[in-house]
Amino acid sequence: MLETQLYFNFKDMFRAPRLALGRRTLVMLEALLASYTVYLIMTYLALLVEGYSFGSIWNDFHLMPTSIRCLATSTLGHILVALSYTFSIIVIWLGLTSVAKITVKEYKGDLFYSSRDGWKWALRNWFPVFFGPISIGIIVGFFVLLAALFGWFAQWPVLDIIFYGLLFVLFLPTALFLSFSALAFGVGLFMSPSIVACAEEDTMGSMFGSYTLLWNQPVRLITYTIITVIAAMIGYQIFYVFILSAFKFIEMVFGHEMIMGNAYVAIKQVGMDLFGNYSFLPSNLFANFACDSTCLLMPNCLSSLFEPIAAGCGGGGCGGCAPAVPAVVSASLTQTITGVIVGFFTLLAHLAVPAYALATLATGFSTSFIVLTKHKDDQDLIKRKDADERAEAEAAEAEEEANTETPEVEEGKKADESKTE
Repeated sequence: MLETQLYFNFKDMFRAPRLALGRRTLVMLEALLASYTVYLIMTYLALLVEGYSFGSIWNDFHLMPTSIRCLATSTLGHILVALSYTFSIIVIWLGLTSVAKITVKEYKGDLFYSSRDGWKWALRNWFPVFFGPISIGIIVGFFVLLAALFGWFAQWPVLDIIFYGLLFVLFLPTALFLSFSALAFGVGLFMSPSIVACAEEDTMGSMFGSYTLLWNQPVRLITYTIITVIAAMIGYQIFYVFILSAFKFIEMVFGHEMIMGNAYVAIKQVGMDLFGNYSFLPSNLFANFACDSTCLLMPNCLSSLFEPIAAGCGGGGCGGCAPAVPAVVSASLTQTITGVIVGFFTLLAHLAVPAYALATLATGFSTSFIVLTKHKDDQDLIKRKDADERAEAEAAEAEEEANTETPEVEEGKKADESKTE
């Protein structure tokens, strides 16, 4: 296998936006789609518990329920919504672990390590991904509770001398350790998938990996993280513009009055009604800048290619580029079916935008961990054999030993043959 040659410096971070496309984006798209599905089911159940009818929920929210926290007032409703958020966090973190594993495998030269393989590995090794940071949180929480107990005893005379005065010499270094642990907890939240996937660490390794990264390579860790986050944000915006442009080009061709005309309008309206006029569009972090720049650089109708971006600007969008209100056309049965299909693929297309950003983050963090491990421990994780490679090597050795017979065995076989004759 042809291994990837890294620079082992900040230049490697710029690989993330390119490598994130493909299998890694597919993994995060699957994670987001699973999160969306569970969120949809849980929010509908929460609103049904609140006493809303299914028809009223559908008329108000369709397939994109929003403002659910304002409508859910019962304890059960809040629990259902909280469960959907918890599931989303879990599945997204597993997706990040899968992307990290795919990344290190590709660096090792295994270009055929699929997204399915990544999911399987993440599901088998989920425990240290979550309980590495949780262990740090438990440590912090234990010392905080212990300090609170000592403070409670110290409110009485004489005991204040023992539990606060004399023990203060221990409280100060402990507080410093807890402050450092809080930072390590933050490191573990975004680096534990990479630590577990790239170094194949257990829970203790995941926990101490966060400490050692923060202690030994703080400047590089901060620098590489900033580069990765900025790359993900820029890639998010660029991919968003391309997605919106693609939809606009489709509308320009298929929506032409000489091609599909009103049929296209009817199909589009069905797809928009499914999601409340595409309320699921990802938020545009630079919406105002995109609005102003497209109107200044693209005069008249040329800037209509970016009308979806302009629609996100405050007010009525860009002056002189306001999108036209589509005509209302009743859809036939086949057009309704087509609209549902198109609406589903449109949802996938727009979910692919944050999926690509998350894939960029996961790829950047895993690359960052490989580089930082090289500086920290002088260990190249790409050249080090992982569990799969060790298993393959052991299987090859066993097969070679089985196929290679020793001279004593061959002489024994010949002796047995001569006795038989």
